[in-house]
Amino acid sequence: MIFQFVGKNGKYLLVILTSLLLIIVSAFSYYKSKYSEKPLIVIATGEETSESYKLMLGVANIINSEAYNFKVKLVPTRGSVVNARLLQENLVQMATLKADLKIGKNAYVVANLFEETFNLLVRNTVQIENIEEVKGLHIAIPYKSSGESYTYQQLSDHFGLDQNIIKPIISTWKSATWLFENGDVDAIFRVREANNSEIGTFALTHPVYSKSITQAKAITLNYPMYHAAIIPRGAYQGIPPNPKNDVYTLGVTKMLLANSQTPPDVVQTIASILFTRKRELIEFTHVVSAVAIPEQTALLPWHQGLIDFVNKEKPNFFQKNAEFLAFILSLILLAGSSFLQMFNRAKHQRLNAYNEQLLSIKVNVEQCKTTNELEKLNEEHFELVNQIVSDAVQGRISSEGFEFFTFAWNSVTRLISSKREEIKT
Repeated sequence: MIFQFVGKNGKYLLVILTSLLLIIVSAFSYYKSKYSEKPLIVIATGEETSESYKLMLGVANIINSEAYNFKVKLVPTRGSVVNARLLQENLVQMATLKADLKIGKNAYVVANLFEETFNLLVRNTVQIENIEEVKGLHIAIPYKSSGESYTYQQLSDHFGLDQNIIKPIISTWKSATWLFENGDVDAIFRVREANNSEIGTFALTHPVYSKSITQAKAITLNYPMYHAAIIPRGAYQGIPPNPKNDVYTLGVTKMLLANSQTPPDVVQTIASILFTRKRELIEFTHVVSAVAIPEQTALLPWHQGLIDFVNKEKPNFFQKNAEFLAFILSLILLAGSSFLQMFNRAKHQRLNAYNEQLLSIKVNVEQCKTTNELEKLNEEHFELVNQIVSDAVQGRISSEGFEFFTFAWNSVTRLISSKREEIKT
């Protein structure tokens, strides 16, 4: 019956089985692609030539090439202002930006990446020593969408650098250097790391000197996100040294931030790579040596992932007090050993007392002449046995001692029996 049905409908059955197989294969492929795909963490950085991009590129390469449970994608941008907006609007999970930018409640610090210093590059024919003497100069300043422009605005407000004092010209770095070469600007203001390669190359090939940004302590009173910094003598060139002397200026920290929706385990992993795998990251950028855990008193709160990393790395109570606890443990073991020795000595002394009593009974049995005396000794013998059995149950004597006493007790028992027969005869 079944074979006849299959024979008549074989073509239809083949189509049905093939369709079912295709459905199963398609469902499996969909499930595998849907649920085995690793989540993607998007990080906004600076331009591809920036140190922040190079640093995060190193982190992304480590994560994407190893068996982590997520992937990282970098989004190069024009600067910190764009990054802050992307982070606040949850368009990215993490971003690099300068510590002086205003940012909402949705941002949490992950790491301090490196320090950026205020660079005032002035033509060597201009006779000034610091920013207080810039009146009348044409200065190329950063474009408004960059974090550097916001920094310049804070500096300008402190010194009152309005257009009646200086002539600001908004420009990119490329256009600023072009304007400098053509004599259209006297100075360039930028916020970059102290040994920035672009500024270093420019300083070596053009008649320009780095000038001081004075009143650092006074500025930090109103802007606590800044701090006093130094561009070291010879940062751009060793012989002859360029700059010729240490240049006192201001600094601001470039940070890595994450929003509240970024999983703590992801932040903990990235923090761990930044803090513990610097030898690998230094192949991408030299600024990795400055990466550090931020102060807990920082203006921005820590992300939970950073808290988890720090707590994991911190020694626990037992690790902190290992030596003291080892000393206490040795005292406890010494005291326990002494107590155990005293307890064993007490057991031994108790057993010796029982053996002496048993020996006394044995001697008395041997010297016994009458049945009444023998029965009294026999009762004394059994009372002694009852007492030692009770002590053995309560642990007052050792099992080895009890076995030895049992052997001696049996010998006395046999002696009493033998004596009883002897008296009878």
